[in-house]
Amino acid sequence: MFAYNVFMVVSNAYFFALSIRWLDYGRRAFEFEFPSRTDTSAATLEQIDETVLYGYTKFIDLIDTVFFVLRKKHSHLTFLHLYHHFMVPVLGWSAIKLGPTCQPIAVFAILNTLVHVIMYSYYALSAFGPSVQRFLWWKRYITLLQISQFCVFVTYGAFSAALTSGWPKGLYWIGWVQNPLFLLLFLNFYRQSYRKSADKTKKVL
Repeated sequence: MFAYNVFMVVSNAYFFALSIRWLDYGRRAFEFEFPSRTDTSAATLEQIDETVLYGYTKFIDLIDTVFFVLRKKHSHLTFLHLYHHFMVPVLGWSAIKLGPTCQPIAVFAILNTLVHVIMYSYYALSAFGPSVQRFLWWKRYITLLQISQFCVFVTYGAFSAALTSGWPKGLYWIGWVQNPLFLLLFLNFYRQSYRKSADKTKKVL
């Protein structure tokens, strides 16, 4: 588990750096015109290869589910977990096929890899056992970071829908339907996981 978590930290940090470059360090974040399909420049082809490689990492994320099953942590196999880990590879790969150099993919990659670096760092540290786990008080803030991530995606998706031209309809579906759904699922998870535990603590006190 520790080696896997460290690998995920390193790989996500690598793609975080790449995705910043894909957006030309933020300068292309709000260019909503769909990229030319006839652009065969070396830089574009390199970005396509890198984006496809990033897409493969979304399938590697499925190993989390395998670990939960092997360790018999069935309580972790929630609808959110299963839906998230199934749909993200499917949606990510679909987006890459439709427009591998489009800006929303880079925006998604920047935020998603940043969240994953923090999340897998937490998992790697927690693997050291109780002596370290007692210092890991910030788990709930990872969920809040994920919620914030999808708030940005929903807002960015709204801008994209209003300002883009020539985009495949499939990309609108990914941005408009899936991101709000993920946001609602994570909000519900946060409420069930942390609000209820806080209420129980108050009752005990």
